[in-house]
Amino acid sequence: MKVHVEIDGELAEPEVVIKAPTAASADQLQAALMAVQPPLTLTLSQRGSHYQVNLAEVLFFEVADHQVTVHTASEMYSTRRPLTELATDLPANFQRVSKSAILNRDQVLSLTKSVTGNLVRFQKSHKQLYVSRRFYKGLQVALERKG
Repeated sequence: MKVHVEIDGELAEPEVVIKAPTAASADQLQAALMAVQPPLTLTLSQRGSHYQVNLAEVLFFEVADHQVTVHTASEMYSTRRPLTELATDLPANFQRVSKSAILNRDQVLSLTKSVTGNLVRFQKSHKQLYVSRRFYKGLQVALERKG
């Protein structure tokens, strides 16, 4: 097996490209790499109980009345951590979309621009989030780059 490492200052996070002679061997390598790095989790509260929530399941973080609410497809949790602190600690797939919200770009189903507001819809959820005009273009570019 060959290993090739490139340093790229333009990347926001490390990227792994697997080239293999067959799909089966590529799948085995990918599974092995995923097993090495456990999923990132956050400890969140819901009705007095604490839960470990996988960051990949988070749709968005939202501030209302000085309380940060964390939305997944089916649940709502809260955290005492301020949004500005979360913004610095979250992986690169999380992006600020307003003064009071950060979303997970991997969970976005659609982004719609209209006269009444810029609306994001999420995969496998009825939840929606408004994107401020200031952050709309940055989100649109990031989503187009993702493909």
